[in-house]
Amino acid sequence: MLSFIRDRAQGWIAWVIVGLLIIPFALWGVNEYVGNSDKLVAATVNGTDIGQREFQQAFYDQRGRMQQMLGGQYDAQLFDPQIKQRVINELVDRELLLQNADDMGFRVSDQTVVAAIQSIDAFREGGAFSVSLYQQQLQTQGQSPTAFERYVKRIMTAGQLPDGLASSAFVTDAELDAVIRLEQQQRDLQYFVLNTSQFQDESLADDAAINSYYEQHTDRFLTAEKVRVEYVELSVAALKSDEEPSEEELHEFYDTNQSQFSVEAERQASHILIQLEEGADETAITAAREKAEGLVARLNAGESFEKLAKENSDDPGSAEIGGDLGYFGRGLMEPDFEEVAFSLKLDEVSEPVLTSFGYHIIKVTGIREKEVKPFADVRDEILAQFQNDAAERQYFELAEQLTNQAYEVPDSLSETADELGLELKQSPFFERRGGTDVFANPRVVAAAYSDDVLSQGFNSEPIEVGENHVLVLRLLEHQKADRRPLSEVKSQVRQSLIQEKAREAAKAAGEKALQQLEAGESAETVSKALSVDWKGAGAVTRETKDHDAQIIKQAFRLTRPSSPDSPRYSGVVLNSGDYAVIRLNKVVDGDPAAMDVAERETLKRRLAGEQGANAQLHLISRLKADAKVIVQNDDL
Repeated sequence: MLSFIRDRAQGWIAWVIVGLLIIPFALWGVNEYVGNSDKLVAATVNGTDIGQREFQQAFYDQRGRMQQMLGGQYDAQLFDPQIKQRVINELVDRELLLQNADDMGFRVSDQTVVAAIQSIDAFREGGAFSVSLYQQQLQTQGQSPTAFERYVKRIMTAGQLPDGLASSAFVTDAELDAVIRLEQQQRDLQYFVLNTSQFQDESLADDAAINSYYEQHTDRFLTAEKVRVEYVELSVAALKSDEEPSEEELHEFYDTNQSQFSVEAERQASHILIQLEEGADETAITAAREKAEGLVARLNAGESFEKLAKENSDDPGSAEIGGDLGYFGRGLMEPDFEEVAFSLKLDEVSEPVLTSFGYHIIKVTGIREKEVKPFADVRDEILAQFQNDAAERQYFELAEQLTNQAYEVPDSLSETADELGLELKQSPFFERRGGTDVFANPRVVAAAYSDDVLSQGFNSEPIEVGENHVLVLRLLEHQKADRRPLSEVKSQVRQSLIQEKAREAAKAAGEKALQQLEAGESAETVSKALSVDWKGAGAVTRETKDHDAQIIKQAFRLTRPSSPDSPRYSGVVLNSGDYAVIRLNKVVDGDPAAMDVAERETLKRRLAGEQGANAQLHLISRLKADAKVIVQNDDL
């Protein structure tokens, strides 16, 4: 019953489900009141729209994770376009898989969805599924269990075909041996490196050369384009008041919303499952029932439920902990199972109960009756919600006024700020790649550099920068990218010129050395003329870390020497600008017979996984080829 998600825990479905718990579900609330974001479309897949809101949320989530990884090294101008493209591709792929699953008639039962959700660690306490934790997690994200379960069901349905393709991939022994020979191949090589420092000639950097280089590479010596804006911002957090409502108002709220402060009835139960395969015949059903009845008799005779569950239950998710399913409320188990569980008394054991999974023997081990929390226990919670609701009502009223005012008076924000009682703030200068705080937000940066703001001098539209947080900005000052005077960058230009000439000279010397070696000149003579020594790398593998990765990579690109007396030569420009000359002496293939059985199985599984992943990619490529996909997002 609980094994489904475990069997697929490494697949993309599990990651999607877990991802749903991380990404907030309450998205861009202000647009519900002041805009038409629901009508904005990021892409259309066979006539089905992917909303701009969904795209933006996925983008901000992935962008946030990347910023957390890179910290101050995150360059919005470099990374943001790549993330946006990846996000829209993922959303399109997901929609194609969902449509394909529908077309092929794939289905996932409610019981399977329940089992999958119950197996997610985020919803488990003490090794068992916790209904209260599940509801709390979803409530925190602003999502209802019904909507979440419906979405999980769709994701699981979409994954059946790609997961089936992945699980059906296999690798033959011949293929495995070929991979071993290739992956564990060793190459005996030598090399020498011509450092650019050997070829630096400061005499080449006279004033004429510096002036010429400066004129030819103007784009390297520009000041950054910058803007400075004035802005007003509106948020629920800033509107919250310390003023308390009357006790009468709080009691009225409590009486009207008692369902929020109720704890629904729950049962903790253990079970023993005698599983029945789908479509089982009468013989199998009878055998399962008789086995279940025999276990009930043993329980009635005093044997331990926990012991019998460990020895006999076919539910791997609970058998190892004595059949314990934890606490659950109504609507999470199959109806027949639930009806019996809620009718039993504490420590009472049921007769065999038949569900789509098979026969269950149920023992109730805990009872929590429905109760309403006393007013005194939830007064602080009611007060906070009352004040938050009041702030939200004020926020949405002001947000609508802000939108109208900024549009009706497009060339000024002073009047808007005065009208709404908001502070007119000014930003520091920030570049197109973003600034700090709210000006690191790509939507704010995009608005500041938009044609309406930058060229026309208009107010921006309201920009959603967080949940219930919006701002409108207007250009104060624009500093265009401009050429820095030569006098200011002369030393930088001079050094760039010397280094570039040195790289060209090192490469030319290396290529000349290669011609000499391939013409038959001795390796010793060539290296001596360049005042360098050959470095023996010995037999290296592709994963060798003791030498420059570019040298190793280039060495493995060379064809196999025809004989020990006929080495292969090649050269490569390194990231440093230095030039390496490589001599490949011998190639030794990996030995399949030297790999033990366990290693072979591990490699075979890895290769099968890669083949499965390729099959999934081919499926999506085929679906894309047959689909009509229109990307309408202006950011892409």
